[in-house]
Amino acid sequence: MELKFDLHVHTNASPDGVSSALEIVEAAKARGLDGVAITDHDVVMDSQSASSLSERTGLIVIPGVEVSTYEGHLVILLPRRAVHAGIGLSNAVRMAIEGGSVPFIPHPTDPISHGVGEEAVVSLPYRLPIESLNASTLSRYNRRAEELANRLSLPKLASSDAHISRAVGDAYSLVSTEERSLDAAVEAIRSGRTSPRGGRTSFGIALECYWLKLLRRTNLKKSG
Repeated sequence: MELKFDLHVHTNASPDGVSSALEIVEAAKARGLDGVAITDHDVVMDSQSASSLSERTGLIVIPGVEVSTYEGHLVILLPRRAVHAGIGLSNAVRMAIEGGSVPFIPHPTDPISHGVGEEAVVSLPYRLPIESLNASTLSRYNRRAEELANRLSLPKLASSDAHISRAVGDAYSLVSTEERSLDAAVEAIRSGRTSPRGGRTSFGIALECYWLKLLRRTNLKKSG
């Protein structure tokens, strides 16, 4: 069977996220997705919280994190050991793999979003999936990411990189798996049985998210 997963989504646990985890998961369900990965910036969603959301909504919720490595961002699904911001990309990947987690490279060619860059992907001693389609990234960077994946024969993913619930599922990955479960889905992603789908988030939703971020920062400053 093929399941629909948005594997790169942020909640208000990220400094630039504006929606709660429940709002994110409910939005994923409304868009017809089978699952979603919560990947906040340098903040790990614990497995108990993910399991609770799964039970409440019926979706497969994958705990994850987007780590700010020295070279740029790295998403880790099912993180089982601490990987701190500022670590080198290769070390972060090695620690994730050795711990049984599933890392992938988000928006690799997008310098605006802290992509690691083509050179870093080429020089990695690991064959990682990469986002060839990120709904929050400019089209030209997505094209370069797809070209990079094709050149290196790497598995391709698509994700929304949503920071607001309304953008969840704008891009998603089809995951080919034998059963509808967390373990089966993660193993399929690890094995590269994925294909990208979707498009880019609309300007209107991106603008709404931007203003909500500004409002959140203003409120935080006032409360501080």
